Amino acid sequence: MKNQLAKMICSTLAVGFLAMPSVLAAEEMMEYSLGEVIVTAQRYEKRNIDVAASTEILTEADLRNTGASNLYDALRFSTGLEMQQYGTAGSSMGNMTSKIAIRGNNGGTLVLINGMPLNIRGTYDLNDIQVDDIERVEIIRGGGSVLYGSEATGGVINIITKKKRSNYFKTGWGNYGQQEHTLSLQADKKLGIGYQYSEWGKRNNVDSEGRKWIGPENNSLSITYAFNDKLDFSYNRIESQYHYITIKDSKKSPASDIKQDIDRNNAQLSYHDDDFKATVYYVDRTREKDAIETTSKNRFVDEEKNKNYGLDMQKAWDITAGKVLFGGTFKREEYIPDTKGTIVERENQARNNFSAYTQYEKQVSALNTWILSARESWTTGAPNAHNNTNFSGQAQFVHKMTENENLYASVGESYKMPDLHQIWKSGVKQLEPQTGRHYELGWKKNSGIHNWRVAVFNYNIDDNISATFNSKKNDFEYKNENLKNTGIELECTIKPSQNPFSYRYAVSYGNPKTENIDAAGVSLGWQPNFSRWEVKGGITYQQDKWQAAMNASYMADRVLSGIDKKPYLLTNLNVNYAMTKDRSLFLTINNLLDREDVSYASTSADYYFAPINYMIGYKMTF
Repeated sequence: MKNQLAKMICSTLAVGFLAMPSVLAAEEMMEYSLGEVIVTAQRYEKRNIDVAASTEILTEADLRNTGASNLYDALRFSTGLEMQQYGTAGSSMGNMTSKIAIRGNNGGTLVLINGMPLNIRGTYDLNDIQVDDIERVEIIRGGGSVLYGSEATGGVINIITKKKRSNYFKTGWGNYGQQEHTLSLQADKKLGIGYQYSEWGKRNNVDSEGRKWIGPENNSLSITYAFNDKLDFSYNRIESQYHYITIKDSKKSPASDIKQDIDRNNAQLSYHDDDFKATVYYVDRTREKDAIETTSKNRFVDEEKNKNYGLDMQKAWDITAGKVLFGGTFKREEYIPDTKGTIVERENQARNNFSAYTQYEKQVSALNTWILSARESWTTGAPNAHNNTNFSGQAQFVHKMTENENLYASVGESYKMPDLHQIWKSGVKQLEPQTGRHYELGWKKNSGIHNWRVAVFNYNIDDNISATFNSKKNDFEYKNENLKNTGIELECTIKPSQNPFSYRYAVSYGNPKTENIDAAGVSLGWQPNFSRWEVKGGITYQQDKWQAAMNASYMADRVLSGIDKKPYLLTNLNVNYAMTKDRSLFLTINNLLDREDVSYASTSADYYFAPINYMIGYKMTF
């Protein structure tokens, strides 16, 4: 009954929304300047059009138009990003977390919060990061390890949080037991506090194994404090609960009832002026698992904690027709398992990570600019002396055709150190760091109402680390493999002035492949992986008291875990009506077509996107 109601609401609003372009035909499209968007792809501010990389900037308005409450759901409509989703709303299965593959590289996404690395134990839990806390998101596609370090073999997602909050309360309710409640407070110009509670109820048949999924249930607290214009502190505490029940019983996967709690603490103290930046940070992630086999009544309990803390400093100098940047980082990693029952036991592990990086930008003529970058990284104190070193370099070239049109070329390297939990025990072959080579040619143009972006790319990554579950050992085993991809991306944003409509669309093609290598080092051949074709787009309407946005993401020619999968099509609609200056109503409908598409596939099961679902809510500012 709830699904039928959602379909009726969806159909009515979709018809009205799609009829809106008649307004556009009645008005003359006027030229509109898109403005100069600032990005941090080069670790200092620069116009997006002048950056020699494929970038996308999602503003607060862009994120709001997706209707998503968490960042994982909001990013599903971004170019070059493919979702690997297990549970409802991107929720995880313990350490099997929902991830984002950038350009077909599943393990190469580095997530930053205000420049602080969020990745820990190969996870970043974007489903636990609330959209209401974010000012903008900057996505840099392609290898970014030279400036940002390990794990950026596919790209970088930098989340810029709000330094000054608004005062408001928001509440929402929907089908499948959804609810969401947010409170945001700002005291003078220094202290900001935000809290959000969100929950999903029970959802049946989450995957082909017939799992029932209850939740997720999230509590999120964020605090910001600005000591002055140059020094600020931020803290985020996230508590998430997941509950899933496996119905089918087999030797490999017995019927079970599993509850998992995942807690995160993220804190950073940052100093920044025109040329110098320094950040001290702390990140931890604790996972508690309580599993009961429903047939044998056997119980398994285990707990695991990972924590990172470190320092990142950089200094930039303006020189004649150019700029020089120097920086250094330190990160301490600690992996603390506390296993019980029959779960395989591991000892506590730790490692120190160091790196030094530099960048030299030189305008060699009125039209041409070179950017050269390099990074040296090394580890100490790793378990069983499994330490690694890496040197990476990058060269970029920008040719200015006009003030608002550029061509660029980029050649660079990337790397990823093995995670602590992946390092093999004494007497077993050591895992090698991932190393990659990346090539990209691009064209960017802002032309009146249009904003064009085209990128042609190629990458080859050696020794990508993959995991395979060994049922006899009841644990994961890790090995190296190789990746490669060649593709093209086309994006366009259309924002006519004095017109209520704006549009965006993106089309991309790639050929991501994985080369599996056996224990003897012999290649088993190249196999396709993830999607070849991607089409994403959206239309936004804003006039008077109404604001509406419809988004779509289509992924085709898909191969997951070696098996062909049908294309998926995700659609959503978000409508907002401002009753007064400080009171508004909103409605968000996800999976408008109510498709049962596969979000991800493992060797044992297919996982499905949630059926059509909606949330209706109210927001009051004060």
